[in-house]
Amino acid sequence: MRSLIVVLVVLGAFGGVAALAQTLANRERVTSMWVGAEIRADGSARITEVIDYDFGHSGDSHGIYRDVPGSPFGGDDVSVSLDGHKVPWKDTYGDYYRDVTGEEQLADRLKVGDPDRLVSGVHRYRIQYTLPEVVKGGRLAWDAVGTGWKVDRSRVEIHVVDAHGFSGLRCRHGSWDQGKPCTARQSEPGHLVVRLDKLKGSEGLTLYATAAKTGLAGAAALPAAPSGKAVGTTLPHPMRNGGLFLAVALACAALTVCALRIVGRDRLAEDGGRVRRVEVERLARTVTPSATPPEELTPAQGGLLLTEHVDQRHKVAWLLTAASDGHLTIRGDERHPVLERHYSQVGMDQEGRDILRKMFSGRDSLTLGARDDWFRQGWAELSSYLVEWRKASGLWDTVTERHVFWRGVAVMAVTVLGFALAITGGILSGHRTVAAMPVLLVGAAAAGAGVAALARLWELDRRTPRGTALWLQVEAFRRYLADPSSCPDELPVGERADRYAAWAVALGVESAWEQAVGAATSRPTAGRRFSLDLTDVLLVAVVLSAASPPSSSGGSSSSGGGGSSSGDVGGGAGGGGGGSW
Repeated sequence: MRSLIVVLVVLGAFGGVAALAQTLANRERVTSMWVGAEIRADGSARITEVIDYDFGHSGDSHGIYRDVPGSPFGGDDVSVSLDGHKVPWKDTYGDYYRDVTGEEQLADRLKVGDPDRLVSGVHRYRIQYTLPEVVKGGRLAWDAVGTGWKVDRSRVEIHVVDAHGFSGLRCRHGSWDQGKPCTARQSEPGHLVVRLDKLKGSEGLTLYATAAKTGLAGAAALPAAPSGKAVGTTLPHPMRNGGLFLAVALACAALTVCALRIVGRDRLAEDGGRVRRVEVERLARTVTPSATPPEELTPAQGGLLLTEHVDQRHKVAWLLTAASDGHLTIRGDERHPVLERHYSQVGMDQEGRDILRKMFSGRDSLTLGARDDWFRQGWAELSSYLVEWRKASGLWDTVTERHVFWRGVAVMAVTVLGFALAITGGILSGHRTVAAMPVLLVGAAAAGAGVAALARLWELDRRTPRGTALWLQVEAFRRYLADPSSCPDELPVGERADRYAAWAVALGVESAWEQAVGAATSRPTAGRRFSLDLTDVLLVAVVLSAASPPSSSGGSSSSGGGGSSSGDVGGGAGGGGGGSW
C-alpha cells in the first residue's frame, strides 16, 4: 500500500508539472495582426486594426488595451468590437512614448473589455480610430506597429492605401531606433503591403514613403479586414493534459508492476528435483498456520526474508532476541526503556558482539528515548549487518543481486527521462506544437514505468528454492502469531515466550500476539527478560535514540512606439503599444 501511495503521489506530481509547464508556456500573444490605413486628403488616416489576442490560461484579464501617441480617442471616432459584438471601452492615460524628436510624451490608452468579465483563450478585437499627420509634407511616416507591445505578434499584415501613388518605399522593423529592413511592396498604385511572420515583444514596424504630387485616376481601396473566428486555438485547461498524463502513467505503472512480478517470481523445489517458478503470495493462500518457527532463522532474519528489506522492526527484534538469549535485559517504564548489558555473550557471533559494544560504548546500561550518538552508530551497523546476511544467506538469487546497481541506474534514467518529457510536452503544448501530445504520452509511459520500477524493483529479487521454502515456513508462523487460536497448542512460557515475542515484532503482528497472551487465563512472567508491554514502546524509543542530531543553522514606464529622429523604427506617427489588462 505504501508503494502504491508513493507511485500515485510522484506521478500526480509529474502530471502537475506537465500542467504547470503548459500554463507557463502558454503565454499571452497576438496570433494574428491585420492593420490597415486609409490616407485622407488632410494627411490623417483612418486606422483599422484586427487583433487576434490569445490570453493563454491567465484567467485574470478583462480585455486588451492600445496606447497610441497623438491619437485622442474621441467618442464618435472610435469603433470597437470583440468577436463581432460590441464591447465596452474606455479612454484613459497610457504610458510614456518617445516622439519623433526622442522626447517622451503621454499616450492615450484605449481599454477594451468589460471590467466585470474575465476572458481567456483566443479572441478577435477590431478597433478603428483616426490618426493625424500620417502623411506630412508629402512624406509618409507611420509606425504601423509600435514598439511598446508587451507580447509577441505573429502573422503581421500591413496595408496602406492613398489616392496618390508612392515612391521611395522603406520599411524598418525591430526595436526602437535599431531596426532592420523589411520588404514593402506596392501591389497596385497607391496600395502598400507588408507581411511579417513575427514581431517579438518590444519590436515594431515603421513605413516610410513619398506620396506622388498628382492623384491617381482610380484610388486604391483598402482590402476587406479579416472577419469571423480568430486565428489560433484555445487550449483546454492544463489539468486536462495533467490528468491524461496521470492516466497513461498509471496504466504503464500497472503494466510494469505486472511485468516485474512475472519476471521476479520465486523458485520452488518440487518432488523429483523439479524446480518451478511461483508467486509466493498465491502459494501463501494455502499455507496452514504453524506454531513452530523456522529453526534456521532468527526473528530478524525471518522478518527480512518476509519483507526483503531491512526495517526498524527487524532491528528491534534483534535486540529482543539478544535479550531472550541472555545477552541483554530490557526493563524500565513505558517512557524510558533501559537496556542492561550482560558481558557473558556465549552463542553470539563476533559481529553481534561488536554491535553491542558500539551501542553501549563501555556502559553497563543505556536509557532509550533520547538521542544517543553511540547507540545511533551501533544501530546503523546493525542495518549493515542484516544487509550483509541477506547477501550471503543463499536465500536469494545472486545473479539478480549482482545487477541491482545497474538496474537502479537504468530505472532512474527512465524516470528522469519521463520527468523531462513531461516538462517538454507541457511546454510544446503551450506553444501549440504538433509534437506536444506524442512527447507528453511518451513521457507519461516512461514516468509510469520508471516510478513503478523504482517503487517495486525489489520484485526482481527472486528467492532460491531454499529461500522460498523458508519463506513459506515464516508465513505459516506469522499466521499463527496473528491468530494463536488457529493452533490448539498452549502458549509458550519463559525464554520461549520471549523468542516468540521477538518473532511477533519482526513479522509485524506484535499487537495481536500481545492481546492473545494477555487474554490467557494465566499470564506467565517467570524467567522473562522483558515485558510484552514494552515492545511497542521499545520500537519508538530506539528510533528516537538512533535519530541523527539536528543540524545547526544559522512599475515602470515604457519607452517606445513614438518617433525616431534617424528615420528608423519609431520615426512615424502612431505606434505605441498594447497588452492585456
